[in-house]
Amino acid sequence: MIPLVVALVSFAALFVLWRVFYFFRDPERVPPPGDDVLAPADGYVVYAHAVRAGEVPVAIKARRTIPLEELTALPGLGGEGTLVGIFMTPASVHVNRAPIGGVIRRRVQRSANRNRSMVRVLTNLLLGRRPYAEDCRYLVENERNTIVIEGDRLTVAVTQIADEWVSNIVCRVAEGDTVERGARYGMIRFGSQADVFIPAAVPIQVVCREGERVKAGESILARIEPRAAATCP
Repeated sequence: MIPLVVALVSFAALFVLWRVFYFFRDPERVPPPGDDVLAPADGYVVYAHAVRAGEVPVAIKARRTIPLEELTALPGLGGEGTLVGIFMTPASVHVNRAPIGGVIRRRVQRSANRNRSMVRVLTNLLLGRRPYAEDCRYLVENERNTIVIEGDRLTVAVTQIADEWVSNIVCRVAEGDTVERGARYGMIRFGSQADVFIPAAVPIQVVCREGERVKAGESILARIEPRAAATCP
């Protein structure tokens, strides 16, 4: 009996240490120079989809799509672009950072009756089974919070997606606030996901790959094409 009690107490102590000192860690990050689009979250890239007519096709039964009406209807975003999804494992740093600097033009919260588990996408990553987001219903059903950041050259939207075990999404910015590139703006607890929608209004080159591990505020997801040189009349 005593060994069992000791084992349970040890497990509980390790869980508390992990939860308090490891899970909620918040290391400093130094954004690379330039104005390229940075990862908003630590984790693994699970997709980089082209967006057409405001929808993203996903590998879910009944050919469901991810509706992006909370994004693509906003000025400066349009209905086409690229959507990059980053899955945050339980071992990831869960602090979210701004992919570009600029002004928060909109914040949209979408609630859900029930959040579905993200265990399937984690299993697909561990087994190297592609597409990683195949039949992951959380993409269209879970609670999400979206902010739209208007920068000097580009406007992007970042969506925090809650997991089944997430009690709430933390977002510490409001409409009208200004954020710096790579700055902290919120977090999602336990396993979760952050998506970045990059509209096609400005030419970009997506440099991240599916399965790649990225770091919030440091890893570059997409490079903005240089401005064309001015010509003299």
